[in-house]
Amino acid sequence: MSKTITVPIDFYKQFEDVTNKLDTLIRENQRMRYSHEDEIKKLRYELTKELNDRQNELKLIIEEKNEIIQKLLNEIDRLKNKNNKNSTNSSMPSSTDMFKPKKSGANLYNSRKKTTKKIGGQKGHKGYGLTREKVEKLIKENKLETRILYHQSNNKSKKDVIKYRLGIEINAYVEKHIFKHVSNSKNKIPNEFYTDVTYDNSIKSLSIELGVYNVISYNRLSDFFKVISKGLITISNGTLVNFLKEFSKKATNTINNLKYNLLNEEIMYTDETSNNKWYIRNYSNPNTVVYMSYNRRGHKQIEVHDILTKYIGGLMHDHDTTMYKYGQSNYECLIHLGRYFEELIQNIPEITWAKEMKKLLFETYYQRKELISQNIHEFTTNQIQTIEQRYDELLLLAKTENKNISSSFYKEKSIKLMKRCKKYKENHLAYIHNFNVPFDNNLSERDLRIIKIKSKISGGFRNETGAKTYCDAISIIKTAIKRKINPYETISSIFNCKELFAC
Repeated sequence: MSKTITVPIDFYKQFEDVTNKLDTLIRENQRMRYSHEDEIKKLRYELTKELNDRQNELKLIIEEKNEIIQKLLNEIDRLKNKNNKNSTNSSMPSSTDMFKPKKSGANLYNSRKKTTKKIGGQKGHKGYGLTREKVEKLIKENKLETRILYHQSNNKSKKDVIKYRLGIEINAYVEKHIFKHVSNSKNKIPNEFYTDVTYDNSIKSLSIELGVYNVISYNRLSDFFKVISKGLITISNGTLVNFLKEFSKKATNTINNLKYNLLNEEIMYTDETSNNKWYIRNYSNPNTVVYMSYNRRGHKQIEVHDILTKYIGGLMHDHDTTMYKYGQSNYECLIHLGRYFEELIQNIPEITWAKEMKKLLFETYYQRKELISQNIHEFTTNQIQTIEQRYDELLLLAKTENKNISSSFYKEKSIKLMKRCKKYKENHLAYIHNFNVPFDNNLSERDLRIIKIKSKISGGFRNETGAKTYCDAISIIKTAIKRKINPYETISSIFNCKELFAC
């Protein structure tokens, strides 16, 4: 028997309402889902953007930190390099070395080669001390006053024994000059008698010799004259300054002669040093030196000196690029170059080219010295080609090795030195083509040493006149010494209005 189901009259209506509600809920759900997806996308975009911004910010911070770290590493290398610098690996003078290395008997950087000779005087070397023969020769030539003193002694030889003892006396004297009046005389009182009491040229010459070359200050020089004259002669500092001015004025023609001598030589050495606010440049050769002062560097002052502007020979200097405007040829000091190689050798273990280049230059120099000792004055064409080829090979090696240097500070130094060697190859190797070309500029350094000594002992110059008068005096004194002429007699001759060193 079947059961009858009763359906409410509004069933279909209720079903339709439920269906509509369901559709509404579905649409609402979809709308909410789409809304949440948009919010999620927006949130994801914002988070991604924030993350990217943060990553970029961190990247910039890291790059900045890396840059700072690199700068600090470079600064550490620079400070280590500065601390390790001395006369063996830089242009610093040996007097500035704080910790001098233990002497080994030979130093490659200053061209000294180790030998088997013992320290001190060498067997067969002629001495320079006074001997009986020398003294007796001076007595025979009446160059020494002889005073004979007799003594009694009981000698083992039972013979008279003669001994010599040298001495010196300094006596103050005064010359009384009487200028008699003669009405028809055309002579006037000389300008040197500008006051009632003046000083003789002997005092003036001694003051120049001691004050300029022996670097005795004016105060001590004045005290010296007072002491040796037993208090009879007291010279003021102003008078000593006037002696130097007078000497400089009277030496004008002699200085011009020295300049002319320099211009006639095949090679001229030049260098400069500072003295307070002044610069002193030397122009030298083995027989002559002229010092010139100026208050700023550059071509203008060199042109004022009017020496290099007229010179047509070869110039030796310490890689002073200003000099390349002058002279027919330019040569560079390879001792200085060797010190820059030594700096790289000591601080960059990754490279070998600097050590090999230094070895090439110095060994070639020793070979040249050996040939000269055998009276051979040139390399063969094959020898020259071999040296130049090796030089070029080391430059190629340098280009490769420089890429592997970890320190950017030293990498820059190595690249810079490599480029210098490439650009100035002809100037560096000039000594293998012409044996008259010097290997170094040591002659200039020796000539400038007196300027540095003056700077350390008595300071700099107050004005241009002081610098010029000093340069004139030391030029004449040093030239006299180079030519083995008594500097005191040279100074005296100039005070007596003589012109010296004419060709």
